Amino acid sequence: MSRLAATAALLLVATMAAASAAATPPRLAGCVPGSPSTVRPKKIIVACGDANFYFTKLVWSSWNAKNAVAAGTATMNDCKPYCAAGHFHTYKATVTLSRAKSCSDGQREFTRMAWRFVSATPAGMRRTGGQSLPCR
Repeated sequence: MSRLAATAALLLVATMAAASAAATPPRLAGCVPGSPSTVRPKKIIVACGDANFYFTKLVWSSWNAKNAVAAGTATMNDCKPYCAAGHFHTYKATVTLSRAKSCSDGQREFTRMAWRFVSATPAGMRRTGGQSLPCR
């Protein structure tokens, strides 16, 4: 194989690999160690330690290489008088995932989650919030 043909073959392989990575949508890593990361989950636990804050009934309006947007229900424990004796309340909310990056296993994952309470807001919380997400 000539040097020019070998260079062309390497460029073709690199282009195909880049196109494949771009075609694979980023995933969301969950709280449970060892569980697989997912695309378009129906539920996201925000408070991984005790599950006192989570989103359910998520309906994804978009999921692409840059971000993902869903509407659903936020459920939050009021922790009154303390979390174990608290009561869970639900709120309409939107969730946006962003900052996709390649993680150590080569998988692309979203590393930022933001939320917005659409109507009522939980006592003591702002209408919007967010957190960073580690690569799995």
